[in-house]
Amino acid sequence: MPSPERRRVPRADMLFHGRRVGMIVGTARRNVYLTSLVHSCSTKNGRSTSRPHPNRSRWGGRTIAKYVLAADFTLMTDYRNVPLATFFSCIPTDQWQSRLVFRILANAPKVDDQGRPIRVPYGLRKIEASLVQAKGRDSVVIADPRKVEQYIGDDTEVVGLHSMDPLGLGPVSMSFTMGGVLTPYTKAMFLDLVGRLQRPDRKYKIVLGGPGGWHFDCREGMQQELGIDHIVHGEVDHLVPEIFERIAGGEAPPVMRFTNATAPTIDQIPKILGPTMHGMNEVMRGCGRGCEFCEVTLRRPRYFPLDYIGDEIAMNTADGQSSIQLHSDDIFLYKLENWKTMEPNEDAVKDLFRFVMEQPGVSHCYPTHGTVSAAVTNPSLIADLTKIIGGGPRKWIGIQSGIETGSPALSRAVLHRKAAPFDAEEWPDLVVRGTEILNRNYWYPAYTIILGLPGETPEDAWMTVDLIDRMEQIPNGHFVTAPLTFVPIGVLRGEQFYNLDEMIDEARFNVAYRAWRHILLEVDKDLWRLTTLPLPLRAMIVLTARLGGRYILDIMHRFARSKGFRVRAPAKSRRQAEGHTVSFPAA
Repeated sequence: MPSPERRRVPRADMLFHGRRVGMIVGTARRNVYLTSLVHSCSTKNGRSTSRPHPNRSRWGGRTIAKYVLAADFTLMTDYRNVPLATFFSCIPTDQWQSRLVFRILANAPKVDDQGRPIRVPYGLRKIEASLVQAKGRDSVVIADPRKVEQYIGDDTEVVGLHSMDPLGLGPVSMSFTMGGVLTPYTKAMFLDLVGRLQRPDRKYKIVLGGPGGWHFDCREGMQQELGIDHIVHGEVDHLVPEIFERIAGGEAPPVMRFTNATAPTIDQIPKILGPTMHGMNEVMRGCGRGCEFCEVTLRRPRYFPLDYIGDEIAMNTADGQSSIQLHSDDIFLYKLENWKTMEPNEDAVKDLFRFVMEQPGVSHCYPTHGTVSAAVTNPSLIADLTKIIGGGPRKWIGIQSGIETGSPALSRAVLHRKAAPFDAEEWPDLVVRGTEILNRNYWYPAYTIILGLPGETPEDAWMTVDLIDRMEQIPNGHFVTAPLTFVPIGVLRGEQFYNLDEMIDEARFNVAYRAWRHILLEVDKDLWRLTTLPLPLRAMIVLTARLGGRYILDIMHRFARSKGFRVRAPAKSRRQAEGHTVSFPAA
């Protein structure tokens, strides 16, 4: 697929009020965003704290720190704590409707009396802790991305950037922007951040790390074009001071890659020193299920002990965050013992949740990720965890999980041990049964589906539509499904991106349509109940979501008509859902 960056200059058009601001293009290419955006994201007590024009501090000036750390704005806002609203960081900047949604949801980062962000991404906290441990507190600062240039002085040596979706190539962004035809906020805000760091004859070096570093492997030349001096791949919690010294001394290569051979042990990973976004605390690293499209499955599993986890939770509860997010690649693999069957270590998982709920200031906790097959193998574990957390009709427990496909053949080809201890061909049935078990115990799964997996046929895609049909027949069922386009990472690195705009067909269109239709159904049923905000803001967000969802479906209907695609009606019964593929064959 041709690179979007090659087709046109990255730009930020009409983010809010239809104005375009000039840009600087060259080695220090920079996107300058609208003053209205700065105003909307820089408020305190309801009043703007920004100047009439973008703040242009003097280059040089007082040194804030030797090492300046930052992440783009989409990683620094909490999106008003609306459930799953972080996905809206991937919506396009090109349309007024999405600009309105982002403006409403993306509130300003909370800052301390010195203007420093109070809550920052967990990964950035790890880098901060490593540097402070080696170089001292005064040598390190985490900057507000809207004013990052103000933290840089003559003695600044390295500016470190944490990335998640820097070039908009992540699966969610590629889906929301028709394969990169449009510009997601993740990319727009990252380009803004990088642009703010460029200056004539700068002496400090810019280094990028984090989960988004792989983007630059897929877009050759963008590292140099954006003025990023170094990119670091891999886990380097324990090596950060050494890496920064090499960078400052001009001894580091432009790209540094670290593998499992140099990955830190638990004892080498420093504890965070401050609050994190969404109250996130890491409980394990790595997975082991072996899904070919996944990067984290390549990392070896390690488990943080309870006292370590407790010390980090205290950083968030001290900031008033009572809902703790337990981060892992699969929470049900915590301290796994039986790698043959991959059945959860029930005692260890329950001890973990029990320990977290006993921490002072914690009233709720929930995992980031977990595999649905664990709910089928150990339904009693889900029931016990609900009791430990205190879940119920008014207190649902969220979890993200990947469905990926409804095709047994494709499951066997790429999911490997995701269904373990069951056979991969049983995957669609496991998803339905697992969703029933989760819902029965007040767990609310947010599923992802991948369009365009290597080897996927139209028949495979129709089977995924069938699976959504079957899930919708679950009595009192609750779940959301986000359709994502295939991105070549993990074992499948080197495969072709799935270009939604160019490669979409009737079957895959129906997968995306049915997924979005179900999201709208859940918004209508549950968003009001699940959102805890002041009444006027709550009403505005729910109304925006309902109107926005219908707007998206209308766009999809028009797109289908333009392509001549049929839109298959949803099943009205489980029996009909299970037989739909026969009655509506692949085109």
